[in-house]
Amino acid sequence: MKTILRTSIILLVGFLVFYQPAAAQSGGGFGIKAGLNYNSSGKYFKDAEAIWGDPMRNLGYHLGVFGKVPLGPVYLRPELNYTNLKSEINTVQLVTQRLDAPVLVGINVLGPLTVFAGPSFHYYLEDELRDFDFDQYNAGYQFGVGLNLGNLGLDLRYERVLNGQRVDIDNVFTGEGDFRFQQLMLGLSLKF
Repeated sequence: MKTILRTSIILLVGFLVFYQPAAAQSGGGFGIKAGLNYNSSGKYFKDAEAIWGDPMRNLGYHLGVFGKVPLGPVYLRPELNYTNLKSEINTVQLVTQRLDAPVLVGINVLGPLTVFAGPSFHYYLEDELRDFDFDQYNAGYQFGVGLNLGNLGLDLRYERVLNGQRVDIDNVFTGEGDFRFQQLMLGLSLKF
């Protein structure tokens, strides 16, 4: 897993450095992105009740860079993002910071509307859910829908961690279930 993440990051950085001249002619490009994310425990009714009571409760953010490579009817969109996740467990606010490297494949479905999906690789910088020794590398998946208006883009995504990094945090506090990262992400991007 460590080799895959390192290789993905090196390829993304190399792509962003060397791709710029070709992108100007092909309609692809690179840019910056930022947005908000809401972390969920997977207990949707409990989460909906928490959102209704305090909408800012598990609200985090993400910042990053992306590239877009047109490949005929589809496109490839590698990204490198800093993500700040907040989790509140029984009134205790816990923060997780990580670097994410999603590699998304998308298709334009209707005018400026696109759909996309792909794997996402994670490197944990800090994780207050696990303040003991933990595996810093993980993977997950993302899928979503986007709206592109010229150089501006808006997208809504769902992300879930696949394996590893499971934490029996609810067992510690309440004796029920376990916790796994999954989030809704709303992002705004600007392509240069």
